[in-house]
Amino acid sequence: MNVKGMRGLYTVEFAITSLVLFTVLFGVLEMGRLYFTVNALNETVRRGARLAAVCDIQDPVILRRAMFNASTNGGPSSLLNNLTTANLNLVYLDANGAVVASPNDLTGTNGFVAIRYVQLQVSNFSFNLLIPGFNGVFVLPVFRSTVPRESLGRQPQAAVTPEITPC
Repeated sequence: MNVKGMRGLYTVEFAITSLVLFTVLFGVLEMGRLYFTVNALNETVRRGARLAAVCDIQDPVILRRAMFNASTNGGPSSLLNNLTTANLNLVYLDANGAVVASPNDLTGTNGFVAIRYVQLQVSNFSFNLLIPGFNGVFVLPVFRSTVPRESLGRQPQAAVTPEITPC
């Protein structure tokens, strides 16, 4: 066997096998990151729907708190960088599952009184692949959580106008 002719063979073998090895390694890491992102989005809709069920309808911090931000932080989520309040849609539903037209109307029959469920959904969230050579962006499906209404921020008392509980 000619040792001089075999000198670069190990380098070529390493280059080929390391390409496959690192592609699989980055693929596994990306699948873990995707799994984390899906779980974080599920928790975002669950948390946001729960906050909306117990907080005042007009409270502007519900969506910010659902994204794991402080109530004063209006930017993207501190947990998922691509998640903003533009991705979140909060709706109030009646007993039949139809959207309540004016949830802020405290006296009308199609307003605050008609609310039976609170639904939060995350849509148009794009996931960026970080695998070198496989740069791609794909939009994840809609994440949705519906919970029954609770206090909606109101604490009724006999013969007194309901107090609003801040979140």
